[in-house]
Amino acid sequence: MTGTSSLLPSFDSVSDPDDIGKIADLLVKAGLETLELSNQEGSRLFIKVSQPQSCQHEQSPSSAPQVSAPETAASVKTPYFGLLSYTHPLREEPFAPVGSRVQKDDVVALLTLETLQIPVLAGADGEVTEITAQAGTLVGFGTTIMKIEPASA
Repeated sequence: MTGTSSLLPSFDSVSDPDDIGKIADLLVKAGLETLELSNQEGSRLFIKVSQPQSCQHEQSPSSAPQVSAPETAASVKTPYFGLLSYTHPLREEPFAPVGSRVQKDDVVALLTLETLQIPVLAGADGEVTEITAQAGTLVGFGTTIMKIEPASA
């Protein structure tokens, strides 16, 4: 990524530990573990954060019935990180609201990073059944943002 992000302090002023802490918080929110900044003079700043581990709870087989319906909905996942939008900046209608039919590789959302906009594409033909991520939030790589029920063959 080139340029200076409006969310980050300028590289030359990143000497205050509070600034580094703010950057680390942004990394965690975006689901990222590392960030490396460098300038033309050869100075480098490398920040690595650990992501919170998700807890996995196992139930004993006798305590809960084992009912598992096959998951048929396809998850749409983000190909990058950025601010999530379900509408084009010049339009009011969303790309793919719940109930709409989409084709594989249709644009269903956008990720915005400064002035760069990255399309999020549908991975299957079908009907949008669920929106799982809120518009305007900072999402990380691989975040599930919606579910599509595949079209019957």
